[in-house]
Amino acid sequence: MHSAVVISCSQGMTRIVLADRVEGEPRLLGTVAVPGRDVETGLAFAEERFGRRLVAEECPIRPRGVLGDGADAWIAVGSPASVPLLAVLAIAPDPFLAEVAKRAVDAAMVETRWIDTTKVASLTALAQQLVELRPRFLLLTGGSDERAWQSALVAVNNALGDGFDLELGIVIAPETIQQLVAKTLGDRVELMGVDPTTSQPAEVVRAVTSEFRSRVATLLSAELKALELDRYVDRATALERALAFLVRRADQRVALVDLEQGILGIWARSEGMLTLYRAGRDLEQGALGLAALGPEAIARWLPFPMTEEDILDWLANRVMTASPFLFEWRDRLIATAVVRALVQDLANSGPPSGIREDLTLLALGPRLAWLPAELALLCALDGFAPLPAGGLVSVALDEADLLATCGALAEIDPGYAATLLERDALFPLAHVVVVAGDGVEGAIAVRGEVRAGDLVHRFAVPWGSLHVLPFPSGRSAELLVEPEAGIRIGSLEPGIAIEFAGEAALGWTRLGIVIDARGRPLRLPDDPPVRARRIRSWLADLGVAEGVMR
Repeated sequence: MHSAVVISCSQGMTRIVLADRVEGEPRLLGTVAVPGRDVETGLAFAEERFGRRLVAEECPIRPRGVLGDGADAWIAVGSPASVPLLAVLAIAPDPFLAEVAKRAVDAAMVETRWIDTTKVASLTALAQQLVELRPRFLLLTGGSDERAWQSALVAVNNALGDGFDLELGIVIAPETIQQLVAKTLGDRVELMGVDPTTSQPAEVVRAVTSEFRSRVATLLSAELKALELDRYVDRATALERALAFLVRRADQRVALVDLEQGILGIWARSEGMLTLYRAGRDLEQGALGLAALGPEAIARWLPFPMTEEDILDWLANRVMTASPFLFEWRDRLIATAVVRALVQDLANSGPPSGIREDLTLLALGPRLAWLPAELALLCALDGFAPLPAGGLVSVALDEADLLATCGALAEIDPGYAATLLERDALFPLAHVVVVAGDGVEGAIAVRGEVRAGDLVHRFAVPWGSLHVLPFPSGRSAELLVEPEAGIRIGSLEPGIAIEFAGEAALGWTRLGIVIDARGRPLRLPDDPPVRARRIRSWLADLGVAEGVMR
C-alpha cells in the first residue's frame, strides 16, 4: 500500500488525513480540517493543499495513480453526527450484573440513560419513559425473577407499539430469561443475548461493547455511503488499537483524553485497558452538559473571579459559536479550567488510585491543539494528576489526529499503520518530573542540572511551583534531579535522586523539561482570591503573561 486517505468525523469537525510513502516509508503528508460534517469541502481543501486529485465524479479515486492522485485505501473513523441513545433497563436489579453492564456501556460510544424498573411507578410510566426517550438501542439486564421480567417486557412491548423503531436489544441475563425475552420481543426487535453465568465478566463486557460499537460504525457508514469507502471504524476502537501498540512497543503506561464528540478517556498498560466515554460533554455542542460538573468545579481552576451565572453563559455560548477555535486569552483560560475539571471528573470514575496515577505518557487528542501548549500541559497534569513510579511522565499532543487514523488503518495494513504511528503520531509537549512528599511552601524542594551538549544549566525549584527547563531544538538533554529531605520524586522513596543520561537522555519537546513541585495530591486553597492567585502563579511559572490572566 502506497497511500491512504482517512476521513475522521466528529460532531463539530471533519478531518481529511493523507498518508503516503516518502522514500519508501509511510509518512503523514498532512491533515486538513473543516468545521462541521462537511466531507465534500474537506476533500476539496485537501486536493488544493496537497496538489493531487482525490475524487473524480464524486467518488474516491483508487488505487493511487503513478502521479499521486487518489489513494489505495479509503477509511472513515469516528461517530455518526448524532450519538445514538441507549436505554439500560435494570430488571430485578442484580448489583454484579449492573456493574458488568455499566462497564460495557461506559466504553460503547453511545449516550446512555439508566432506568431502574423497581423505581418506576407503573408499567405505563415505564412505557412512557421509553416512548419519550426513543432509544436506538436497548440493554436489558437483571436477575432470574421471571415475574419482574414479564412485567417489564409488557411495558417494552407497549412502548414499541407507539411507533418508534428499536434497532437492537441486548440481554445480559441467564439463558431462561433470554428465552423469555426472545419469545416476547423476538418478532419485533433484533436481539442478542449474553449469559453471565457461563461467561467471564470480561467476555461479557467485550461482547456487548463490541456489538454497540459495530452499530455505531454502521451508522457512520450510512451517512457516508455515497463515498463507498473501504472501512468504517468507530473512534474508540481505533484509539484503543493505537494505544495498545504504544504499550507493547515502548512498555508505556498511557492515559489519553479525547474531546471530539463528548469526552473519551483511555488508560492503557500491559496488564489491560480501561475506556470510559461520556456523551454530551465537550467544548462545543456538548458544552451545556458540562454544567453537570457544577460551576464551582470549574471556577476553582480559574485565575480570575467568575460567577456561576457567567460560567453557565460561557458554556451556552460555546454551543452556539460557529468556530471551534478560541482566539481570546480569557476564553482559553476558561476552557483550560473546564477541561481540567472534566478530565479530573472522568479520572475519578476510572481505574483505582495507584493504577490511575502511575503513568508514563499522557496523550491529548487533537481538539486540545487549539490551546497554547502551556495550557494544554496543565489540562493533562491537573486533570490526570499523575504520580509516576519512576518520577517522569511525558505529555504529547495528537495534533494531526493520527492515533485514530493509524488505529483505523491497522484493519487494512498493520505494518503501514505501525510505521506511520511511530514516525508521526504524537507531538511532544513536555517531559515532567513530578515531585511529592512533605514540602514547605517556598522552601527548596529539588535541585539538579540539565545538560544539552556543552550547555549546563543548574536549577533549584521551590515547593509549590512549576519550573521550566528548556533545551535547544533538535537536541537531547541529560537530567539530574536531587530531592531535599522529606521530598520524593514520583513514588520513589524520599531523598532518592533520578538521572537520565546516555541512552536514557530525554528527547526534545516543545516546552522542554518541567519540574512539577506542587505535590500530590494537588491541593488548592479554599479561599477564592488566594486560590486564583495560586493559579496565576502556576500560569506565570509556565510563561503565561500576567496581563492575560485578568
